[in-house]
Amino acid sequence: MLSGTNYNIVGRMHEEVDVEELAGAVMALVNLIRRGQARAFDTELVAVMQLLGDGRALPPSEIADALGSPRSSVTRRIQALEVTGKIEIRPDPGDGRSYRVALSAAGQAELDSLASKGLKLFAAWVTDWTPSEVRTFSALARRLTDGAVMPSAPTRGNAWWREQQP
Repeated sequence: MLSGTNYNIVGRMHEEVDVEELAGAVMALVNLIRRGQARAFDTELVAVMQLLGDGRALPPSEIADALGSPRSSVTRRIQALEVTGKIEIRPDPGDGRSYRVALSAAGQAELDSLASKGLKLFAAWVTDWTPSEVRTFSALARRLTDGAVMPSAPTRGNAWWREQQP
């Protein structure tokens, strides 16, 4: 909970209730989107495909680092995507022991389809908004996120049973 009655944010005073209302509205939107995504597709698999969407073929270690996921988890995602034909596995020309992962044509088609469905959903949400309201919301949302800094993932410690050694 926030304390005090107002906050000095970049030289402006914001009432606590206004900040709480903003936080509540943003979190409600985030939760709505997350629930919808979870019902529509496997978000972990799509995250890998989106990372490969720029055409680069990446080693699994770079995918894991970019997603902040354990390598074993990324390996399972890669295997699932390969079975469905959404990615291609290519030998790493610089290291014969390794491989690179690239998005296939089927994977790109899937991403394109998801993007199209997402745009239609957003259009339905704002169907009764004026163009000016859509532009205003877009500008404010960009302003809110442009300066946002993602917190780093917590460092993984040893397993609890290893830490209890005498």
